[in-house]
Amino acid sequence: MKASSSRAAVGAETERGRFLFLALGFYLFLLFFRPFDQLTWLQSLHLPMVTGGVCVVAYVVQRFSAGQAVVPLSPITRALGLLTAWILVTIPLSFWISGSLQTFWDAWVKMVILYILLANVPQSARQVWSAVWVCIVGALGVSLMAVALKVLTGESVAEGRLVTNASGLYSGPNFFAMTLILLLPFALFTFFLHTRLVVRLFAGFVVATFTLANLMTESRGGLLVETAVVLLVFWKLRDWGISLVKTVGVLVLGCVLILPLAPQGLWQRFSALFSSDDVSQVDPNSTAGSALVSMQEREMLLVRALILTKENPIFGVGMNNFPAAAHARFNSGAGEWLGCHDTFLQLSAELGIPGLLLHLFLLYVTFKSLRELRRRVTAARTTLPHFREIRMASDATMVSFCGYVLFSTVAHLGYQPYFFIVAGIGLSLINLVSRIDVRAPARDALAPAAAA
Repeated sequence: MKASSSRAAVGAETERGRFLFLALGFYLFLLFFRPFDQLTWLQSLHLPMVTGGVCVVAYVVQRFSAGQAVVPLSPITRALGLLTAWILVTIPLSFWISGSLQTFWDAWVKMVILYILLANVPQSARQVWSAVWVCIVGALGVSLMAVALKVLTGESVAEGRLVTNASGLYSGPNFFAMTLILLLPFALFTFFLHTRLVVRLFAGFVVATFTLANLMTESRGGLLVETAVVLLVFWKLRDWGISLVKTVGVLVLGCVLILPLAPQGLWQRFSALFSSDDVSQVDPNSTAGSALVSMQEREMLLVRALILTKENPIFGVGMNNFPAAAHARFNSGAGEWLGCHDTFLQLSAELGIPGLLLHLFLLYVTFKSLRELRRRVTAARTTLPHFREIRMASDATMVSFCGYVLFSTVAHLGYQPYFFIVAGIGLSLINLVSRIDVRAPARDALAPAAAA
């Protein structure tokens, strides 16, 4: 009787876990594909809010029923908690208090919840990869639509640069590029290492589409960071027995096929970095003129961020308050409500030096945790179930994290979901390996008894 009750309880727990993972997968699809931005009538259904609410309720019920903590305290979670606590301290002292409160509730809290769900819902390597591929397929759909609209109709452009009708992760060329770069390492590792040819071919199509879309955004930072990400992937592939000759050959072939499709505006934007032309003497509506104006604006915004940091070194001007505070402080024009295009200066200006230091601490803890994950996975080569899939995911997550950090120097990503997604995936893998490590000694202890 007790055995049957126990089996029934385990079965119910398994069903709850499966439902929760499916709900999380659907939420990730909404986050990355954003069908309600394409079909506006879906907006009235509030699908992200409803699905997110279902995920949270199901997650809390599952954790309580299993006697588990709702928020397990890993090193990454503790560091994130410290940064969150500091943000709460700064809100009452913000330049625009209601703006800080709105950003905290509408963005930060939701991203923390997403991080917690990604870290604790997937229970296997297959589920981790399934979650990743839901994100990739969603981003692939958005990219294909944007590229097709630009090529066929001339739409999906802003000042000649590829954009998309989707908001959120795709709000502007730089955010669009960052979204693609975040997912690119997973597609690259799949392309080189998956055992099934059809999956490798599809991953290659994803890599080509993401690269083409990234080029069409004409994001200088996007191209430079993608180059660094690709080189990091190639470096790690050496540990898998993939020679540099093979990877360099693939890189050269990709460049030959894709670079000719890059818009001229991208190269003009790069040439602006070395131009000595006077901005007042060029046409601001031309691609070259727009690039020069953009570069000048960035330099001005970085200086303003430094000034605001110097004037507000402890508490900053408040969460997401840089555009408003800089507009008021420097008497900017009516349309100059811009972010500072650097995550580290964004946080120093908005959360003060302590906020910046806590963010750097969070990045350090995350990097250290991912490096430790790689060490543990490698050490368990012969005992870890699904070793290949877990190792691929851990390598891809580390490269994705490095891509996020690099892109943080050219875009203000402080309150965007990118870190929370990659950190959640990383912690999910850490939890998975930890559970296997705990079960392994128990199996070893039972083996002699069974033999006896």
